[in-house]
Amino acid sequence: MSEDKNKINEDINSNENDDSEKSELNNNQILETKNKEEIKEDKKEDTKNKLVINSNSKNKKYTKIVLISVISFLALIIISLVSIVCINKFNKNVYKNIYLYEINLSGKSRDQLEEVVNELSNNVDNKKIDVYQDDEIIYSINANDVNLKIDVQKTLDNIMSIGRTGNIINDNIEIIKLFFGSKKIKPEFTYDNGKFDEALKNIKLSIKDLYSDDSYSVDEKNHKLVIVRGKTGNSIDTDLIKDKILQNFIDKDSISYTLELITENPKELDVHQVYNEVKREAKDAYIDESVSPVNYVSEVVGYDFDIEELNNLLSLPENKEQGKTIEFNLKVIEPSKKLADIAPFNDLLATYTTYFPTGDTARCNNLRIALSYMNGIVIMPGQVYSYNNNIGDTTYSKGYLPAATFKGGTTVNELGGGICQTVSTLYNVALYANLEIVERHQHGLPVGYVPPSRDATVYSPSLDFKFKNTRKYPVKIVTSYNTGSLTVSIYGTKEDKEYEVIISHNYLSTIPAPVNYIYDTNLAPGQQVVVSNGANGYTSEAYITKKLNGVVVSSSLLSSDKYNAQAKIIRVGAGGS
Repeated sequence: MSEDKNKINEDINSNENDDSEKSELNNNQILETKNKEEIKEDKKEDTKNKLVINSNSKNKKYTKIVLISVISFLALIIISLVSIVCINKFNKNVYKNIYLYEINLSGKSRDQLEEVVNELSNNVDNKKIDVYQDDEIIYSINANDVNLKIDVQKTLDNIMSIGRTGNIINDNIEIIKLFFGSKKIKPEFTYDNGKFDEALKNIKLSIKDLYSDDSYSVDEKNHKLVIVRGKTGNSIDTDLIKDKILQNFIDKDSISYTLELITENPKELDVHQVYNEVKREAKDAYIDESVSPVNYVSEVVGYDFDIEELNNLLSLPENKEQGKTIEFNLKVIEPSKKLADIAPFNDLLATYTTYFPTGDTARCNNLRIALSYMNGIVIMPGQVYSYNNNIGDTTYSKGYLPAATFKGGTTVNELGGGICQTVSTLYNVALYANLEIVERHQHGLPVGYVPPSRDATVYSPSLDFKFKNTRKYPVKIVTSYNTGSLTVSIYGTKEDKEYEVIISHNYLSTIPAPVNYIYDTNLAPGQQVVVSNGANGYTSEAYITKKLNGVVVSSSLLSSDKYNAQAKIIRVGAGGS
């Protein structure tokens, strides 16, 4: 039993020793494996480090190449710019791709450029441009009429200064741009601004189907607010048209220009603004005797109205119609004292009479109505009288009828036609009364009721007739209408010095009337029917001379005018089929 027990213990110890050896062996194997893995990791790290070193080396080489390229490119640009600067510095001609309108000026010397501009300038002299709307001439503008010329030297300076301002950087940038695109410039023009603007106004007024905004006027005689609804219609961009006409003047092949029309819609009235402009308190007339000479202060008639009532009237469907004339009664606040009752108008300062045929009843009617609005008007010292403000709109409601009037170089029928005779008569009487003329416009065609250069025309709101009372005392307009004649007089108070005024005129040249033939298949071949006799035009001047006690104290030119000829129109038989 003891032996067996010992044997068993030996076996157990033997097994424990075996297990211990095995365990130690396993630990050694694990350690060996771990060491191998660490060696592998070290090798990987070494490889990675080598790759990083190689990559850094390559990046340095790439950066160096890029830097060298950039420096080379910048050097090339600098060299190019320096070359351009040097080349441009010695270039005395017009730079590349510079145009005068459509004329290529590239490489031209100043002398060559001057030849081009002088030729354009010669094209302008005495040139006339016919302005068309569609296929119809509505106006003609002559270079001489507006004193239009090309400023040759200023135009040359403008062209030659391109790329030569003195700023090297900006100049060369400008020149480089010209290699990639053209630069168009315009010649420098000189002209009479007032005459050119008036021509543009006349062009606009001559447009067929011209648009208009809502407008209003105060009928001072009948104490009414007269509103005219606007109309959608044709219009023009005045600045664009001006530029196009100027371009046509220098184009040697161009003798006409067709308007580029735009459509405009009417602007409605601001009733609150109208109220603020129309509403006023009544003021009595009085004489201020604290000054010498005494000061006459005219009365003011007061007006008021209900804004909501006017809004309701304008909101009615029938009053929204374009072109509709609407009358609205104003509440009148009468002053208790009027200047006509307290100021002396005992002296006749001037009077003038013109004559008219009685066969045109519509025209006679219009003359009578216009005179009634002028009658009794008082103009204070220093005050400016406006014909358009005095007469207001010529409407059916006031009794006006369509009659012949000048428009766009021809005769047309318009409401209130003929009343320019009252303007011309007033113009002459204002001159004889020694009053200052502030605004006056001539007719486009000759008139027969006053001598040459002694007419005046109006076309509201663009053309008006105005004069200023430059006398010490108020003056009053008095009118009378008779069969075949009308008279306008100005009354006031004579001063210590009263000048005798003499007005004279002189024909300068005649403009023969052209003959226009219209072929009519309804007439027999060779048959002619005169539609309009036409009339010659002319140029003329008027002069004003003033005498004091029989001695001439001044003599001056009143105006220099041109009246276009009115074409004779003949229908010629072309034969029918």
